[in-house]
Amino acid sequence: MRVVFFSDVHLKREDEARVPFVTRFIRDVSRGADMVFILGDIFEFYHGYDGYIYPWYRDVADVMKEIARDKPVHYIEGNHEFGMGPFFQSYTGITCCNEMTVPIDGRKTFLSHGDELNSIPLKRILKSSPVCRLMDTLGPSLTWKIAMGFSLFLSRRTKPYNEKVKDRFRDYARRKLNEGYDNVIMAHTHIPDLVEYSRGDKKTTYVNTGALTGPGSYAEYISGKGFSLRTAVYWFTG
Repeated sequence: MRVVFFSDVHLKREDEARVPFVTRFIRDVSRGADMVFILGDIFEFYHGYDGYIYPWYRDVADVMKEIARDKPVHYIEGNHEFGMGPFFQSYTGITCCNEMTVPIDGRKTFLSHGDELNSIPLKRILKSSPVCRLMDTLGPSLTWKIAMGFSLFLSRRTKPYNEKVKDRFRDYARRKLNEGYDNVIMAHTHIPDLVEYSRGDKKTTYVNTGALTGPGSYAEYISGKGFSLRTAVYWFTG
């Protein structure tokens, strides 16, 4: 079994030059994989509208649709995705959720983008049902303009290395592993990380995919070999 995990491109409307690299990476890294997990923030902003995908994201959605034809593909939404919506899921054939638990080679695996660790009240408000309904009412064009204004305050596409953030995510992963998970896979920090722990005679693993933007990192699992961090052939600059 081969499974791939990647996250954090933060594509914006003006990133036309980066789109071919992103679509090529998704297509190439998914070739030969049995499962693909996208751990959020591929888009700088996304809210799912019925029958609508932002035109500058169409090529990425199309390559996701392509790879989902012959393998399970799961999208764990990040802090820049405010509900991918039923149309995106039906169009691409991808399962979208906020977090999930799946067996990988029979081992209980928890997956989350990870923004819940350092979420601020404003972010929780922006992800609330009333705000999502307001987005539906305002429509994609106006919502995009508002979201681009807020994105200046909520997050940065490129993040500096932060030891405290890395340790906070490791601490959270250990808590999840102590709850009985065998693997914890997260993203959000843009800091690639892989740590193995012991629980009795069993090995447990925490992996952070890092980001395709900046470090150009992603994670891979292969039966009999375990998890590894990889570097994308294509460099995604911020």
